[in-house]
Amino acid sequence: MERIVDGIAYKGKTLPDCFDVRVWECNGHREISARPVVEWTEVGPAPDWSHLADDAKRAEWAEADEAERKEKNALRAARRAKTMCRRFIKANGFSELATLTYRENQTDERRAKEDARRWFRRMGDLIPGFGYCAGYEPQKRGAWHVHAAIHRLPDHVDVKKRMPNGEWKTFKVKGWQVGTMVWRAIVGKDNGMCFIGGKGPGAKKARNSLAKMAAYVAKYITKHYEMVPEGKQRYSHSQGVAVPVSVVERLVRMSLRDLITMCFWCEDGERVVDHRIGRFKDSYYLCTEAEPPGAAC
Repeated sequence: MERIVDGIAYKGKTLPDCFDVRVWECNGHREISARPVVEWTEVGPAPDWSHLADDAKRAEWAEADEAERKEKNALRAARRAKTMCRRFIKANGFSELATLTYRENQTDERRAKEDARRWFRRMGDLIPGFGYCAGYEPQKRGAWHVHAAIHRLPDHVDVKKRMPNGEWKTFKVKGWQVGTMVWRAIVGKDNGMCFIGGKGPGAKKARNSLAKMAAYVAKYITKHYEMVPEGKQRYSHSQGVAVPVSVVERLVRMSLRDLITMCFWCEDGERVVDHRIGRFKDSYYLCTEAEPPGAAC
């Protein structure tokens, strides 16, 4: 395991039976992750092979190195954003899923984000305290659509409409209908839908678990991470409660089996949402959430 930083070569060594454990808790949710500790040692200047190639070849190597660096940075940024998006949803208790779609083949990402921003703002005008956290995804046909975790909508919403005589009249509209009404006012009549509860098999599984819904929305941040320009925002959200940081502890002289035994934490009234060992059999992840009283873990 090697890396080069500012022309200096470093060699990494995984420390045996040594793990960094991160615990994050908020609003009845808990995430525990454990990864092996890697110790990096400086070995000296990075080897320079440029004298073996002409200027064109050196430029080609430099371009390839820069492309690789950007690719790795983009993936790291996407993973950080995915974690923050997931935890923001959990911390704010967004318990409803909304999917905004276009009927036309709308392939402009910038327009999709602007239309979504207007939808969020208008929904906030109609529903006090409305909050959201959204990810964006292109469909196979190329059209963009929006996945958003939101607060559960009220049964009815008061909507004002101007009558032909110039007077304003208030109508009661069912909560699940308001989303489509507002969305079509933005994108055009019969040009889109707002599916409350989400759309597709993945959304169906997420409806009964806030933690699964948070993971469902957040996954789109890494799914198409290469499409997001460097420095651009990968998801959007309303103002909300501050998201707490993880508590980190280093455990030594402990096998992975003993580590899992120690880290598995599910109290009465909680349920396991995700529980897995990493593909290289050297890491562990556990996700739990609160359940209604009386339910078993």
